[in-house]
Formats: sequence, structure tokens, C-alpha cells
Amino acid sequence: MTLDFVWHDGRQLNDDESAPFYRRSHLYGDGLFETVRVHNGKICFWESHYFRLMSSMRILRMDIPLTWSPEELSSEILSFDPDPKIDYRVRLSVWRNGGIGYAPVNSSIDWSLHVMSIDGLGYPNPVKSQTLALFQEHKKSKGLLSNLKMSQSALYVLTAKFAKEQNVDDAILLSEDNRVLETSRGNVFVLSGNDILTPPLDDGVLRGVIREQVLKSSKALGLNVKEGRISPFDLLSAKEIWITNAINGIMAVSHYRKSTFESNIANEMQNILLASCHSY
Repeated sequence: MTLDFVWHDGRQLNDDESAPFYRRSHLYGDGLFETVRVHNGKICFWESHYFRLMSSMRILRMDIPLTWSPEELSSEILSFDPDPKIDYRVRLSVWRNGGIGYAPVNSSIDWSLHVMSIDGLGYPNPVKSQTLALFQEHKKSKGLLSNLKMSQSALYVLTAKFAKEQNVDDAILLSEDNRVLETSRGNVFVLSGNDILTPPLDDGVLRGVIREQVLKSSKALGLNVKEGRISPFDLLSAKEIWITNAINGIMAVSHYRKSTFESNIANEMQNILLASCHSY
């Protein structure tokens, strides 16, 4: 007789109770997720989120459901009937089926939505203020997988935990050659004069949706946008430092070590992002 069951909290679970423990996202981190902001009943920058999700699923060799056109998937995500007077944080989690064992039996997927209301309408303005520390205990490697929002997020968890221990809002995650990559909450932009710099994707940074929008919109503010390597020492002399993600748009760093920073341009960019939220 073949046995196959889950023992949890002192008892054997039935089939329905056991199902979540067989998910490959739980067993191996074999999944990914897409976090979106719903504003005025619509998904901000949906096109960018959609194509990032499709690209990520192909890289991970997951089967994409035939019904997942941009329009149909958007309708699925918004099927909870959002109130246009409330903004929402919606996390779409996708994981591979295929059972126990590194080699999956198949690459079909299952998915879920986690919906939370957000205080305020639109990206915060004035932008949220953040204090930073430098996380050096573990580094992030280069490679295509480093650009994806994967379920296996131990590095970000440790970075966020370190920030909490240091009594700051967030911490900088470094590459293996000690260059600034991102923080536990998002991509990093450094503004010096009229130049705005962000680390390149080839160095292993997350392919952020708001990162993409800032790169597109910087010229509207007269900024010379560049992708290039940033050392931790470069941060000390910056005029502004931004952290970007899908929920907050732009957050402005106020303090890093003994340096303080402005947020004037960050607020201008935040206005541009909100104005273009549903135009892509």
C-alpha cells in the first residue's frame, strides 16, 4: 500500500486540508507573482504588468492559459467588482502544478488573488519618505531569473528584516561586486543635477513596472536618464534618491547614513505617473 498524506499540527489532514501543502510554490518556491494597484476601478499600467507576467511565465516554462488575453485576465483580476472610490493592492500569484519532486509532472498552472484596500486615492503625494540602511550580509547574483518577481523571496525577506532591526524603513540590496541594485521594496533611482541613474537589468535588478514608466517619463521633466552602475558612495552625494514600486509609485529617501535628500522632483514625477496610470 502506498501512503501519501500530510501531518500538521499533531494530526493527519484530509485531502482538502492537505491541498495547500502540495502546491509547488509552497514546496519549492516554484511560482511568481504580480502586484498591481487598482485605481478608479482599473489596473494601473496594466499593459506593462501583463507583458511582464507573460514573459516571466515563458522564462519559467509555465503553460499560459489560452483564455489569458490582456482583456480576459484583466476582467478576471477585477471580478471582485472594485469600488472606484477605493484603491486596492492586488497580488496575482501563479504557481506550477506538477506534484512533489523537482521535475514537475506537467507545467499547467493554478493561481489566486489577494485583495487589500489601500488608504488614499492614487499614488501618495507628497511621496512617502524613507530612511535607508545598507544590507551586506547576502548579495544578489546576475542572470535572467534575477529580473523576475518569483515566489522564492528569501533575499528580500532578509533585507526587509535587516532594515527593521536597524530601525529604518528599507535597506539597499547589493550585487556580488558591491553595486547598488534595489531595496526590499523596489527599484532605485539616483538624481544628481539633471541626471537620473538606475542600475541596468543585466546586473540583476528587478524588471519593475514603475521603473519602466520612470525611464519613459524622465525627459518630460528635463532629466537625462541613464542606466549604469551605482556604488554605495554615490548615494551620499545625490540630490534625490527614489525607490519605485507598483503600489506607492515613487518613494523618496530622506536619510541615508549622515546624508539628507530632497524630494521636489520626486513629487513632480509622481504627478506624471498618476496622470498616465491608465494610458498604457
